[in-house]
Amino acid sequence: MSREFLIISKQMKTTKKILIFAFAIFFVSCEKENDASEVAILLKSGVVTQHAAAGNKIAYNIEAYSLHSTLKEFSIKSFDGEYGEIVLFETKPDEAKFSYNFVYNVPAFSKDSVPVVLTMRAIDYNNNSFNLKCHVIVTGGAQLLQEMSGIVMYSGLSGNADAFSLQNPSQVFLRSLADSAMIDVYAYEGENPETTTLFREWRTNTNVLFAKVNSFAYSTATLVSVKNSFNASVKDKFVKNLQPNDIILFGQQDKNIFGAIQITEIVDNTGTNNDYYRFSIKMVK
Repeated sequence: MSREFLIISKQMKTTKKILIFAFAIFFVSCEKENDASEVAILLKSGVVTQHAAAGNKIAYNIEAYSLHSTLKEFSIKSFDGEYGEIVLFETKPDEAKFSYNFVYNVPAFSKDSVPVVLTMRAIDYNNNSFNLKCHVIVTGGAQLLQEMSGIVMYSGLSGNADAFSLQNPSQVFLRSLADSAMIDVYAYEGENPETTTLFREWRTNTNVLFAKVNSFAYSTATLVSVKNSFNASVKDKFVKNLQPNDIILFGQQDKNIFGAIQITEIVDNTGTNNDYYRFSIKMVK
């Protein structure tokens, strides 16, 4: 028997042992995967870890189930270093299998590349539980904010559009005909309105806060710069004595809406019918 044949024979035996060992590992792994827990949560669509810009929306198609009971609780919570823990969704399914399409509105942060953990938790009536954690790295805090310009809001005594919502600030509407909960900003005319002079004050019907910061660099506004300046400023539910070129920072923290407004023109004619504010706005929501 040649030396070359012996070497090949030994190599074949070694290869056979490796294949048998690999098959054994695969078999054991499959057994563990098939050994399902009492409660489980599956992502039918969506990814466990991803990057997303502030203001984006991330969709998750979730399925939770209990093998030998029914689900009594299902919740989704977020956690990050700026806002802490926030309950995003809670329900009591009272069924063995629960499906839910969840949309996560990526919040705005005062820093860039902020990690957020979304915890999806299911508990059945036997107190078996399962947690599924998804990770989102929120980016884009240093990018320049886009601008909407040429927006006109009339005096509150004009009978014209005198208010707007931060959900769609370019669509100005008549405050007297709107749902109060939608009036984030409106032109205030005082308790005893003047019929000849514009009052030059804005207020809110919601929880928006304002800060006039004329030193703010509006032209290079980013999410980080807006939030940092807003958080460092004295804020109130109104802003007074408005003038052309004023810069107004605003925030609605429960909705993670922040931005800056620059007033470009104030027209204050005799009477009130044609008085208005023209402004530009940059924001993240």
